[in-house]
Amino acid sequence: MDTLAPQLLVASAVVSATVVIHLIGLDLLQALILWHLERFTRWIRLDRMVVPLGIVLGLFVVHGAEIWLYALVYWKAGMLGSLEQALYFSTSAYSTVGETGAILPVQWRIVGVLEAVNGMLLIGWSTAFLFQILTHLMWESEETAPLPRGAIARSRLKAASSERPPA
Repeated sequence: MDTLAPQLLVASAVVSATVVIHLIGLDLLQALILWHLERFTRWIRLDRMVVPLGIVLGLFVVHGAEIWLYALVYWKAGMLGSLEQALYFSTSAYSTVGETGAILPVQWRIVGVLEAVNGMLLIGWSTAFLFQILTHLMWESEETAPLPRGAIARSRLKAASSERPPA
């Protein structure tokens, strides 16, 4: 029980950092999508192929940064012996593929389990983001499904009213 507080402190700090990384990453991806759609779809109609590919690759980069953050924490705190072990463990835990508790020292097992929960939530968030963009590109028009502004989109009414010029 003596080790629970440090584990929760470390896990909370890293979870908070990964949420910030995710927010910034999704905002950047969205800005790149808007930039692409405004400039390149006038003369080339590959947005149904280029945008999804770009989003998926961008999401790999965002999730990769989050996995690396956990790996560096494990490695620098001496929880795992090498950077390669830490990266392999972090990837396995984040993707909820592997055993998270038995590999870390007993006093740090909760951190690995909480990484798995964090990864599951962030992957779900990315899936929702990807689905929203693909729905816009494939099935909707700008009028019926405008692209959201920011990683946490405002409601359509607020977005529409803020984009209209004053009368």
